[in-house]
Amino acid sequence: MASEKEEFVTKLYVPTGEPIRKNAHVTIYRVRCMQEPGRPEAILKLYHNKNCAKVYERLMQLNYTEWPHIHNVKFFDGNTLVVEDYLKGATMQEIMDGKRAQKAKYTEVEAQKIMDRICEAVKVINEIQPPLSHGNLKKSNIFITSGGHVKFLDFEPADPKKPRFNLLDFLGRLFHELLTGKEPKGKNVSYEGRYKQVIEKCLEPNPEHQYSDIKEMQEDIEVAKEMEYEEPEEVRTVGIPYILTLPFQGTILAVEWTLFSFFFQKNNMTNAAMFGGVFLVHLLLFIWRRAKFLRDENVRLDAVKMLVPIIAFIVILALIYVGVGRFIVPIT
Repeated sequence: MASEKEEFVTKLYVPTGEPIRKNAHVTIYRVRCMQEPGRPEAILKLYHNKNCAKVYERLMQLNYTEWPHIHNVKFFDGNTLVVEDYLKGATMQEIMDGKRAQKAKYTEVEAQKIMDRICEAVKVINEIQPPLSHGNLKKSNIFITSGGHVKFLDFEPADPKKPRFNLLDFLGRLFHELLTGKEPKGKNVSYEGRYKQVIEKCLEPNPEHQYSDIKEMQEDIEVAKEMEYEEPEEVRTVGIPYILTLPFQGTILAVEWTLFSFFFQKNNMTNAAMFGGVFLVHLLLFIWRRAKFLRDENVRLDAVKMLVPIIAFIVILALIYVGVGRFIVPIT
Protein backbone atom coordinates (compact mmCIF):
# COMPACT_ATOMS: atom_id res chain seq x y z
CA MET A 1 0.00 0.00 0.00
CA ALA A 2 1.38 3.42 -0.99
CA SER A 3 2.35 5.78 1.80
CA GLU A 4 0.74 9.19 2.23
CA LYS A 5 3.85 10.84 0.77
CA GLU A 6 3.80 8.56 -2.30
CA GLU A 7 0.10 9.27 -2.79
CA PHE A 8 0.87 13.00 -2.62
CA VAL A 9 3.52 12.97 -5.34
CA THR A 10 2.18 10.23 -7.61
CA LYS A 11 -1.60 10.66 -7.61
CA LEU A 12 -2.45 14.15 -6.38
CA TYR A 13 0.43 16.08 -7.97
CA VAL A 14 2.20 14.23 -10.77
CA PRO A 15 5.63 15.48 -11.99
CA THR A 16 5.75 16.20 -15.73
CA GLY A 17 9.48 15.58 -16.05
CA GLU A 18 12.84 15.75 -14.31
CA PRO A 19 13.38 18.32 -11.52
CA ILE A 20 13.77 21.87 -12.85
CA ARG A 21 16.04 22.61 -9.89
CA LYS A 22 17.76 20.37 -7.38
CA ASN A 23 20.23 21.22 -4.65
CA ALA A 24 20.86 20.55 -0.97
CA HIS A 25 18.20 23.09 -0.02
CA VAL A 26 15.26 22.28 -2.31
CA THR A 27 14.06 20.12 -5.19
CA ILE A 28 11.51 21.64 -7.55
CA TYR A 29 9.21 19.87 -10.04
CA ARG A 30 6.58 21.02 -12.49
CA VAL A 31 3.49 18.96 -11.75
CA ARG A 32 -0.12 18.44 -12.78
CA CYS A 33 -2.81 18.93 -10.15
CA MET A 34 -4.74 15.74 -10.96
CA GLN A 35 -7.78 16.34 -8.73
CA GLU A 36 -8.39 19.99 -9.63
CA PRO A 37 -10.63 21.13 -12.51
CA GLY A 38 -8.68 21.27 -15.77
CA ARG A 39 -5.65 19.64 -14.11
CA PRO A 40 -3.71 22.93 -13.96
CA GLU A 41 0.07 23.03 -14.03
CA ALA A 42 1.78 23.86 -10.73
CA ILE A 43 5.12 23.81 -8.95
CA LEU A 44 5.98 21.27 -6.26
CA LYS A 45 8.79 22.31 -3.93
CA LEU A 46 10.41 19.82 -1.59
CA TYR A 47 12.31 21.66 1.15
CA HIS A 48 14.90 19.23 2.50
CA ASN A 49 15.24 18.85 6.27
CA LYS A 50 13.22 21.98 6.91
CA ASN A 51 9.87 22.54 8.56
CA CYS A 52 8.23 25.59 7.03
CA ALA A 53 4.78 24.00 6.86
CA LYS A 54 3.21 26.44 9.32
CA VAL A 55 4.33 29.43 7.26
CA TYR A 56 2.86 27.99 4.06
CA GLU A 57 -0.32 26.83 5.76
CA ARG A 58 -0.87 30.43 6.78
CA LEU A 59 -0.08 31.68 3.28
CA MET A 60 -2.61 29.20 1.90
CA GLN A 61 -5.21 30.42 4.38
CA LEU A 62 -4.61 34.12 3.68
CA ASN A 63 -4.36 33.65 -0.12
CA TYR A 64 -3.08 37.15 -0.94
CA THR A 65 -1.94 38.12 -4.44
CA GLU A 66 1.55 39.00 -3.13
CA TRP A 67 2.62 35.35 -3.37
CA PRO A 68 1.65 32.41 -5.61
CA HIS A 69 -1.59 30.66 -4.77
CA ILE A 70 -0.80 27.70 -2.49
CA HIS A 71 -2.60 24.49 -3.48
CA ASN A 72 -1.36 22.22 -0.72
CA VAL A 73 1.22 21.87 2.08
CA LYS A 74 2.47 18.70 3.75
CA PHE A 75 5.24 17.85 6.19
CA PHE A 76 6.77 14.40 5.71
CA ASP A 77 9.84 12.88 7.38
CA GLY A 78 11.41 16.23 8.24
CA ASN A 79 10.76 17.66 4.75
CA THR A 80 8.15 20.22 3.69
CA LEU A 81 6.24 19.76 0.44
CA VAL A 82 4.57 22.83 -1.03
CA VAL A 83 2.44 22.95 -4.17
CA GLU A 84 1.91 26.44 -5.60
CA ASP A 85 0.85 28.10 -8.85
CA TYR A 86 3.18 27.90 -11.82
CA LEU A 87 4.10 31.49 -12.68
CA LYS A 88 5.19 32.93 -16.03
CA GLY A 89 7.83 35.63 -15.80
CA ALA A 90 11.24 35.90 -14.15
CA THR A 91 12.85 36.67 -10.81
CA MET A 92 14.57 40.01 -10.19
CA GLN A 93 17.87 38.12 -10.11
CA GLU A 94 17.26 36.72 -13.60
CA ILE A 95 16.08 40.10 -14.89
CA MET A 96 19.11 41.98 -13.54
CA ASP A 97 21.51 39.31 -14.83
CA GLY A 98 19.94 39.71 -18.26
CA LYS A 99 20.29 43.49 -18.12
CA ARG A 100 23.97 43.21 -17.18
CA ALA A 101 24.61 40.77 -20.02
CA GLN A 102 23.13 43.32 -22.44
CA LYS A 103 24.99 46.18 -20.72
CA ALA A 104 21.62 47.87 -20.24
CA LYS A 105 19.76 49.45 -17.36
CA TYR A 106 16.30 50.75 -16.56
CA THR A 107 15.27 54.35 -17.06
CA GLU A 108 14.27 56.28 -13.95
CA VAL A 109 10.59 55.92 -14.88
CA GLU A 110 10.87 52.14 -15.35
CA ALA A 111 12.91 51.65 -12.15
CA GLN A 112 10.47 53.77 -10.11
CA LYS A 113 7.48 51.74 -11.35
CA ILE A 114 9.13 48.43 -10.45
CA MET A 115 10.22 49.75 -7.07
CA ASP A 116 6.73 51.08 -6.37
CA ARG A 117 5.20 47.65 -6.99
CA ILE A 118 7.77 45.91 -4.79
CA CYS A 119 7.31 48.44 -1.96
CA GLU A 120 3.54 48.12 -2.16
CA ALA A 121 3.78 44.33 -1.94
CA VAL A 122 6.11 44.62 1.06
CA LYS A 123 3.72 47.09 2.70
CA VAL A 124 0.79 44.69 2.28
CA ILE A 125 2.73 41.86 3.93
CA ASN A 126 3.88 44.10 6.78
CA GLU A 127 0.30 45.15 7.52
CA ILE A 128 -0.96 41.57 7.93
CA GLN A 129 -1.88 40.82 11.54
CA PRO A 130 -0.40 38.97 13.24
CA PRO A 131 2.77 39.98 11.31
CA LEU A 132 3.89 37.76 8.46
CA SER A 133 7.65 37.53 8.13
CA HIS A 134 9.65 36.62 5.04
CA GLY A 135 12.93 35.41 6.48
CA ASN A 136 14.58 34.84 3.10
CA LEU A 137 13.89 37.94 0.97
CA LYS A 138 16.38 38.45 -1.87
CA LYS A 139 16.38 39.17 -5.60
CA SER A 140 15.93 35.52 -6.52
CA ASN A 141 12.79 35.42 -4.35
CA ILE A 142 11.10 38.45 -5.95
CA PHE A 143 9.18 37.31 -9.03
CA ILE A 144 7.86 39.67 -11.71
CA THR A 145 5.08 37.98 -13.67
CA SER A 146 4.58 38.45 -17.40
CA GLY A 147 1.71 40.76 -16.44
CA GLY A 148 3.99 42.94 -14.31
CA HIS A 149 2.75 41.78 -10.89
CA VAL A 150 5.12 41.22 -7.96
CA LYS A 151 5.10 37.87 -6.18
CA PHE A 152 7.31 36.83 -3.26
CA LEU A 153 8.69 33.29 -3.30
CA ASP A 154 10.24 30.86 -0.81
CA PHE A 155 8.91 32.13 2.49
CA GLU A 156 10.85 30.83 5.44
CA PRO A 157 10.59 31.45 9.17
CA ALA A 158 13.09 34.04 10.41
CA ASP A 159 16.23 32.35 11.72
CA PRO A 160 17.04 33.72 15.20
CA LYS A 161 20.70 32.70 14.72
CA LYS A 162 21.13 35.00 11.71
CA PRO A 163 21.54 38.80 11.97
CA ARG A 164 18.25 40.68 11.76
CA PHE A 165 17.32 41.29 8.13
CA ASN A 166 17.46 44.99 7.20
CA LEU A 167 14.58 45.35 4.75
CA LEU A 168 15.13 49.04 3.94
CA ASP A 169 18.84 48.50 3.27
CA PHE A 170 17.92 45.67 0.88
CA LEU A 171 15.34 47.84 -0.92
CA GLY A 172 17.82 50.73 -1.23
CA ARG A 173 20.44 48.46 -2.79
CA LEU A 174 17.87 46.98 -5.16
CA PHE A 175 16.67 50.47 -6.20
CA HIS A 176 20.28 51.51 -6.84
CA GLU A 177 20.86 48.42 -9.00
CA LEU A 178 17.68 49.05 -10.99
CA LEU A 179 18.85 52.59 -11.74
CA THR A 180 22.55 51.94 -12.40
CA GLY A 181 22.87 48.24 -13.20
CA LYS A 182 25.05 47.60 -10.15
CA GLU A 183 24.78 47.48 -6.38
CA PRO A 184 26.31 50.30 -4.32
CA LYS A 185 29.69 49.60 -2.77
CA GLY A 186 29.04 49.64 0.94
CA LYS A 187 27.11 52.82 1.66
CA ASN A 188 28.54 54.73 -1.32
CA VAL A 189 25.84 55.75 -3.79
CA SER A 190 27.19 56.21 -7.32
CA TYR A 191 23.76 57.09 -8.73
CA GLU A 192 23.12 60.76 -9.42
CA GLY A 193 19.45 61.50 -9.92
CA ARG A 194 16.14 62.42 -8.35
CA TYR A 195 16.02 59.30 -6.14
CA LYS A 196 19.53 59.61 -4.72
CA GLN A 197 18.36 60.88 -1.30
CA VAL A 198 15.83 58.03 -1.04
CA ILE A 199 18.57 55.45 -1.61
CA GLU A 200 20.98 57.17 0.79
CA LYS A 201 18.34 57.20 3.53
CA CYS A 202 17.66 53.47 2.97
CA LEU A 203 21.39 52.73 3.31
CA GLU A 204 21.80 54.97 6.37
CA PRO A 205 23.60 52.85 9.03
CA ASN A 206 22.12 54.88 11.89
CA PRO A 207 18.55 53.56 12.45
CA GLU A 208 17.49 56.97 13.76
CA HIS A 209 18.25 58.54 10.38
CA GLN A 210 16.80 55.70 8.30
CA TYR A 211 13.15 55.42 7.27
CA SER A 212 10.86 54.41 10.09
CA ASP A 213 8.75 52.21 7.77
CA ILE A 214 8.08 51.37 4.15
CA LYS A 215 5.26 53.89 3.89
CA GLU A 216 7.64 56.78 4.63
CA MET A 217 9.95 55.53 1.89
CA GLN A 218 7.06 55.36 -0.57
CA GLU A 219 6.08 58.95 0.26
CA ASP A 220 9.61 60.18 -0.47
CA ILE A 221 9.66 58.30 -3.77
CA GLU A 222 6.41 60.03 -4.76
CA VAL A 223 7.83 63.44 -3.83
CA ALA A 224 11.04 62.77 -5.77
CA LYS A 225 9.03 61.59 -8.78
CA GLU A 226 7.31 64.98 -9.04
CA MET A 227 10.55 66.97 -8.67
CA GLU A 228 11.82 68.96 -11.59
CA TYR A 229 15.09 67.27 -12.34
CA GLU A 230 17.21 67.32 -15.45
CA GLU A 231 18.86 63.96 -15.93
CA PRO A 232 22.58 64.16 -16.75
CA GLU A 233 23.18 63.57 -20.42
CA GLU A 234 24.24 60.05 -21.16
CA VAL A 235 27.88 59.76 -22.17
CA ARG A 236 28.00 58.17 -25.59
CA THR A 237 30.91 56.86 -27.58
CA VAL A 238 30.44 56.96 -31.33
CA GLY A 239 32.76 55.90 -34.08
CA ILE A 240 33.40 59.04 -36.13
CA PRO A 241 34.22 58.17 -39.77
CA TYR A 242 37.92 58.68 -40.47
CA ILE A 243 37.14 61.14 -43.26
CA LEU A 244 35.53 63.44 -40.67
CA THR A 245 38.37 63.30 -38.14
CA LEU A 246 40.60 66.27 -37.40
CA PRO A 247 43.87 64.41 -38.18
CA PHE A 248 42.67 63.51 -41.70
CA GLN A 249 40.93 66.76 -42.67
CA GLY A 250 43.40 68.86 -40.69
CA THR A 251 46.33 67.55 -42.74
CA ILE A 252 44.62 68.47 -46.02
CA LEU A 253 43.63 71.89 -44.69
CA ALA A 254 47.18 72.48 -43.45
CA VAL A 255 48.57 71.76 -46.94
CA GLU A 256 46.06 74.17 -48.50
CA TRP A 257 46.90 76.82 -45.89
CA THR A 258 50.62 76.35 -46.55
CA LEU A 259 50.10 76.96 -50.28
CA PHE A 260 47.96 80.01 -49.54
CA SER A 261 50.60 81.37 -47.16
CA PHE A 262 53.39 80.77 -49.68
CA PHE A 263 51.73 82.56 -52.58
CA PHE A 264 50.37 85.34 -50.38
CA GLN A 265 53.85 86.13 -49.05
CA LYS A 266 55.20 85.91 -52.61
CA ASN A 267 52.62 88.55 -53.58
CA ASN A 268 51.13 86.12 -56.11
CA MET A 269 47.56 87.13 -55.35
CA THR A 270 45.93 85.03 -58.08
CA ASN A 271 47.21 81.75 -56.67
CA ALA A 272 46.82 83.01 -53.09
CA ALA A 273 43.15 83.79 -53.75
CA MET A 274 42.62 80.37 -55.37
CA PHE A 275 44.17 78.36 -52.53
CA GLY A 276 42.62 80.68 -49.93
CA GLY A 277 39.20 80.07 -51.46
CA VAL A 278 39.78 76.31 -51.61
CA PHE A 279 40.88 76.35 -47.96
CA LEU A 280 37.82 78.35 -46.86
CA VAL A 281 35.30 76.22 -48.78
CA HIS A 282 36.94 73.01 -47.57
CA LEU A 283 36.94 74.26 -43.95
CA LEU A 284 33.24 75.25 -44.03
CA LEU A 285 32.28 71.96 -45.70
CA PHE A 286 34.20 69.98 -43.09
CA ILE A 287 32.54 71.88 -40.21
CA TRP A 288 29.07 71.35 -41.72
CA ARG A 289 29.56 67.62 -42.39
CA ARG A 290 31.00 66.93 -38.92
CA ALA A 291 28.24 68.92 -37.18
CA LYS A 292 25.57 67.07 -39.19
CA PHE A 293 27.06 63.70 -38.25
CA LEU A 294 27.10 64.54 -34.53
CA ARG A 295 23.55 65.89 -34.72
CA ASP A 296 22.28 62.78 -36.51
CA GLU A 297 23.95 60.60 -33.86
CA ASN A 298 22.43 62.79 -31.12
CA VAL A 299 25.85 63.50 -29.62
CA ARG A 300 26.53 66.75 -27.80
CA LEU A 301 30.08 67.87 -27.08
CA ASP A 302 30.85 69.98 -24.04
CA ALA A 303 32.61 73.35 -24.37
CA VAL A 304 36.08 71.94 -23.67
CA LYS A 305 35.84 69.23 -26.33
CA MET A 306 34.64 71.81 -28.83
CA LEU A 307 37.04 74.69 -28.09
CA VAL A 308 40.35 72.88 -27.49
CA PRO A 309 40.62 71.38 -31.03
CA ILE A 310 39.62 74.72 -32.59
CA ILE A 311 42.22 76.64 -30.59
CA ALA A 312 44.88 74.03 -31.37
CA PHE A 313 44.03 74.22 -35.09
CA ILE A 314 44.30 78.04 -35.11
CA VAL A 315 47.69 77.82 -33.37
CA ILE A 316 48.94 75.31 -35.97
CA LEU A 317 47.78 77.55 -38.84
CA ALA A 318 49.55 80.53 -37.25
CA LEU A 319 52.78 78.53 -36.91
CA ILE A 320 52.54 77.41 -40.53
CA TYR A 321 52.05 81.00 -41.69
CA VAL A 322 55.05 82.20 -39.67
CA GLY A 323 57.13 79.22 -40.79
CA VAL A 324 56.38 79.81 -44.45
CA GLY A 325 57.36 83.44 -44.08
CA ARG A 326 60.63 82.75 -42.30
CA PHE A 327 61.93 79.53 -43.84
CA ILE A 328 60.32 79.03 -47.24
CA VAL A 329 59.84 82.49 -48.70
CA PRO A 330 63.27 84.12 -49.28
CA ILE A 331 63.73 87.34 -47.33
CA THR A 332 64.70 90.13 -49.73
